[in-house]
Amino acid sequence: MQGGYGQSPLEIMAAEAMLQGLVYLDDFTYQAEWNGTLGSLGTTDVQIQINGDSDFVVQEINFIQWTNTTTPVATPNMLLTIIRSGSGREVMSQAVHVMNYCGNYWNNAQVGKRPMPGLIQAANNLTLRLQNLVAVAAGRVHVSLIGFKVFYTGIDMFPGRKQIFHIN
Repeated sequence: MQGGYGQSPLEIMAAEAMLQGLVYLDDFTYQAEWNGTLGSLGTTDVQIQINGDSDFVVQEINFIQWTNTTTPVATPNMLLTIIRSGSGREVMSQAVHVMNYCGNYWNNAQVGKRPMPGLIQAANNLTLRLQNLVAVAAGRVHVSLIGFKVFYTGIDMFPGRKQIFHIN
């Protein structure tokens, strides 16, 4: 498959569990937005609440910035830090430049397909911290986490997660 979709251990485990009737998988996108809140040389956090009804497997992270409502920035100059508050698992060792971490369909940059998709447990809070490295305020910024939700068909989702993904 092009781009490696469906070839990671997490995707294979999820697909096998769906074929066995243990889970239902549904595509989904979580998005963080900075609408005029990221000033010149500023740092601003935005939180994403992962729904409590399902885990989320993030396969791709995309980034786009506009100087105003219509003009995309071809080469944004920002650092991104992602913090998972619920699981305590580190996503990165330090802030990473968005051009190294995220994809962007607008300027044909490499789409932000993860080398290994990540499992984010239900009811988890993600904090996305953007640091603007230029002396011009960002008009609008979107960071999209694209992947699929995992709905467990059993009564209690936590034994299902442990059985399918080998994680508590």
